[in-house]
Amino acid sequence: MYRMYWLIALCSVLTASPLFAADKEVQLFSQMPIVESPQISPDGTNIAAIFNTAEGPQVVMMPFGTRQYQPLAQLKKARDRVENVSWSGNRYIIVTTSYPEYFQGRHFRVKRLYRIDVTNGETKEIANKIFAKKTWYQYQSYILRHTLPKDEHHILVSTYAESDKGYTLYQVDLRDNTFVKTFVNKYDLNSFTVDYQGKVRIGTQVEKKGDKFEKTIWYRANPADEMKPLHKMIVGTNNTFDVMALNEQGDKAYVVSDHKTGRQSLWLYDIATGNFETMIFGHDKYDVYGTLHDNQYQVIGVRYIDDFSRSAYFSEKDAAQEKMISELLPQYQTRIVSSSTDKTRLLAYSLSDVAAPTYFSVDLVNKKVQPWLATYPQLLKTPMNPVNSYTFTASDGVELSGYLTLPAGKEAPPLVVYPHGGPHSRDSRTFDPMIQFLTQQGYAVLQVNFRGSEGFGSQFETSGYQQWGKRMQQDVYEAMDHILASGAVSKEKACVLGFSYGGYVALTSSFQQPKRFDCIISVSGIADLRELVEDEEREEFYLENIVDIADAKAVKALDEVSAIHQIDKIKSHILLIHGTKDTQVSYQQSAEFYDAAKKRIDVEYLEIKDGTHYFDNAESNRQLYENIDKFLSRYLQ
Repeated sequence: MYRMYWLIALCSVLTASPLFAADKEVQLFSQMPIVESPQISPDGTNIAAIFNTAEGPQVVMMPFGTRQYQPLAQLKKARDRVENVSWSGNRYIIVTTSYPEYFQGRHFRVKRLYRIDVTNGETKEIANKIFAKKTWYQYQSYILRHTLPKDEHHILVSTYAESDKGYTLYQVDLRDNTFVKTFVNKYDLNSFTVDYQGKVRIGTQVEKKGDKFEKTIWYRANPADEMKPLHKMIVGTNNTFDVMALNEQGDKAYVVSDHKTGRQSLWLYDIATGNFETMIFGHDKYDVYGTLHDNQYQVIGVRYIDDFSRSAYFSEKDAAQEKMISELLPQYQTRIVSSSTDKTRLLAYSLSDVAAPTYFSVDLVNKKVQPWLATYPQLLKTPMNPVNSYTFTASDGVELSGYLTLPAGKEAPPLVVYPHGGPHSRDSRTFDPMIQFLTQQGYAVLQVNFRGSEGFGSQFETSGYQQWGKRMQQDVYEAMDHILASGAVSKEKACVLGFSYGGYVALTSSFQQPKRFDCIISVSGIADLRELVEDEEREEFYLENIVDIADAKAVKALDEVSAIHQIDKIKSHILLIHGTKDTQVSYQQSAEFYDAAKKRIDVEYLEIKDGTHYFDNAESNRQLYENIDKFLSRYLQ
């Protein structure tokens, strides 16, 4: 019998934890979401989830519809991150974790898998024993590929195999941790897609060919056949082609492509003829950004974003379920995030720009819908500010869109320009703790989906390629000018705050428009674009979106749009924040800029020990909020 706890006790621990920041809003907004990745067991009896506690992430299980939880595993604070949890049958919870490693001058994340037997609480690492003594073992990931719904004792895992000189697929027995190779990766595949029986039928290979990257989709009609090329493309120059799944017969593929429409749409692709057969779903304005699957791995719909995240189901029954929940919760944008196999027990996730997201449990047999858990319970009584959408026409005639969030009861507030990261992502009208925190402090927050942002069609996204510091940057300035002209915000006080690519935008604005901003905050940002591109350990194809790598003159010209080479033009006060375990943008980008600039301009640097790219533990997130708050108070109040 395992000890059970009521969630209200955990909430009390989280909200009463001794944080060092004196400011109430910092304490409230910097906490991690209490619950992440909740998943209903196939029989609908239990929910597995990640709880973020003061001591680090915890994997828990709770009976469906209750807040009574059973702790199952606690991870090491400030080292491991729980990525997600999944069920294998009703007996096992599969936990994906990751931790940072350092090799050849770079930090990167290594994924590990654990299984928890819920019948006795036993936890085991899923690892091939023959690898444990290999020198390369600590750098290799274990990736869950399939949970085999009809066989709770086995899962499919990919990891490195010396004989294949790359990652391949194993069937793992969860009872005794036995690994059996089910696929020989002699095709040098980077990823695999399996059919409903868990057999590899599709593979993706990306190879560098000269200064380009060639993507090949491989396929075999039967598991015993040799794989053959199905589709080839040069990344960034041809129509997109991403296989999401196979149909039940395995002779047709669900493919997301911008074929014909110029927007990411879901197509049924006939493998035998090599033709796009039917467009299953496409929006006339927005891209599909992912498929919806049930817990049997069947594709049941797609997602897209207008202002909010939307679901489009293929089945009228599935669509009716989500519509019914939405009608019961009209003040929210609601989507189903997990369900039992028979779809009588569901978890719904409510979204709103003026309220922290909340999960609802839905019992269709007993016709019962009730709040389950709020992601940020400490914020439930805090009034939030609405996120307002806007559009305008840029100086070259392109229509751009974005969002303006204003503090309540304050006329012409100081402005924080908040460009998103990526850059191939997008902003939407949703709850963001940082935005709400800034408006609570009396600042207006401006977001813009500059060209290069995803979700608005291929032409819009590709128009941002090789435009870092150029047209993409200009879109941010013009969005600001549009809002200034409206009279909604102060024309005298402004700062720019950005994370990752947004941090690059912030630093670039400091020398391109030195009189525009009173202060600059770059979090996990890029100060030296040429160094990023020339890093010999980076072979990612996305670098071609920044510059033509084969053009030495163009690469050298990146210095013209890199802050580290333009320090003498900078007038604004600058705050740099970077985590030492950032695996996407090295903290050396901020450290080297600080060393070069500290005797010439007003610059501060906060280096957060063990901080990741996303500051995804409570302590690093508290430091992030606290220092942003102090810096803005100094220069925008």
